[in-house]
Amino acid sequence: MAYNISLWKTKRLENFSIPLEAFYTSDRQDWHPSRPEITSPDACEIVLECGCEQTIRGILQSGQLTINQFEMAGEGSGVFYNAILLPALQRSHGRLEAVLIWEGGDSIIRLTVEDGLLFEEDIEL
Repeated sequence: MAYNISLWKTKRLENFSIPLEAFYTSDRQDWHPSRPEITSPDACEIVLECGCEQTIRGILQSGQLTINQFEMAGEGSGVFYNAILLPALQRSHGRLEAVLIWEGGDSIIRLTVEDGLLFEEDIEL
C-alpha cells in the first residue's frame, strides 16, 4: 500500500522557482509530469499534471517555473513527492513553507525549502 499525502497546505511562497527540466530528470520516468499545459499564453501560465491527481501551477519564463500553487495530495502523491518533487526542490530558488499531513494524520511535517536546501520537521499536535 502506498503512503500518500492527505493534505498539503502551502504557508509561504516567496519568489519560488524551479527549472522546468528538474521535473524530468528522475529515473522514474513513469512518474514524470505531463508536458506543461499552457493555461494563459499571454502570461506564460502553465500547469503540470503530476502523479495521479497532483498539479503544479506557475509562470514559465526562460526555462524557470515560478510556482504559485501546489496541489500535492491524493493517490500517487507519496511516490511523486519522493521520486520527482524532492529532487526538483533541491534545484529551487526562493522560499517555500508547507505543512503536509500524511495518511490522514499518521505523520505531520513542516517542509521548508530555501534556495534548494530542504528541511522536514515533524509536527506534534
